[in-house]
Amino acid sequence: MTDRLPWDPQLARVGRRLDQVDGELERAICEAVYRSPAQTWRRRGIAVLLGIKHGLRGLLFSWPLYVLGLAAFTLPQAGAQWLALFLLPGVWVSFVILHRGVRDDYCRFLHRILLKPGAARHILFPSD
Repeated sequence: MTDRLPWDPQLARVGRRLDQVDGELERAICEAVYRSPAQTWRRRGIAVLLGIKHGLRGLLFSWPLYVLGLAAFTLPQAGAQWLALFLLPGVWVSFVILHRGVRDDYCRFLHRILLKPGAARHILFPSD
């Protein structure tokens, strides 16, 4: 018996999880459709759009960090560029948060899910 994941109303609009397909024939058909070029391109396109969405959110959240980095390069004193090195941990944390957000959304909405044609709209702009 397979473990059932909790029912997600947003996932119902996006597609169907392959782990929850009953019957061997239906599972084989869903696996074949999941590996089709159309589904592969759909998943890749949505993954790129998720990266853009989370990237813009991260940019809006941590824009002061980037402005301080640019300001360090415009200071006239010698060695002022070394100030930008102190901002690298903040940029790294921002990148890690971005990467985790994209990865979590990918695992929730795209990994092993047979996507419906209008899935990108429901993934990028959830209504619930």
